[in-house]
Amino acid sequence: MNAQVTRIDERGVWLGDELVASRTVIWGAGVRATSLTERLGVPLDRADRVLVERDLSLPDHANVFAIGDMVNFSYQTGQPLPGVSPVAMQMGRHVARNIERDLSHHPREPFHYVDKGSMATIGRKAAIAHVGRWKLSGFPAWVAWLLVHIYFLIGFRNRLAVLFNWAWSYFTYQRGARLITGTSLEKSDNQKGQG
Repeated sequence: MNAQVTRIDERGVWLGDELVASRTVIWGAGVRATSLTERLGVPLDRADRVLVERDLSLPDHANVFAIGDMVNFSYQTGQPLPGVSPVAMQMGRHVARNIERDLSHHPREPFHYVDKGSMATIGRKAAIAHVGRWKLSGFPAWVAWLLVHIYFLIGFRNRLAVLFNWAWSYFTYQRGARLITGTSLEKSDNQKGQG
């Protein structure tokens, strides 16, 4: 509490010059927008997200748009929209429509995000889903999560490849992702003394 994380590496989390040793780190403190936003010379919020107009253009730069997790669009709820891909995809389509409206000399329309729900996989055959009034958990939510993610992939070949990889991981109990940190593949502290 009330300490700034200055580094995370294979040994743990650094609070200033102090190391909090850990082999597992779960980051839940949020993120900042890309450093590009600091160089734009436009109004930013405290997380360095660009404050945009209702049509997603920049203040005082009507022909420049910003979308995704680098922006603070808080007109809809009073809070910034979440930095997730469905928000960015809807923003991208909206900006494209407004550019078409500009080219045909029609007024721009304000952006409005439509929340289609939330899903998260939390383990083997375990997920949660909240779509409208529907709330699922466990295996049914996991199957729904798989189907939705396959559906939104572009192209049959991509869908087939991802489905095959997921099936392979599922039936062989192999993990789908690995994270390697640090500058070298050193032996763990336990193995160093053995060998």
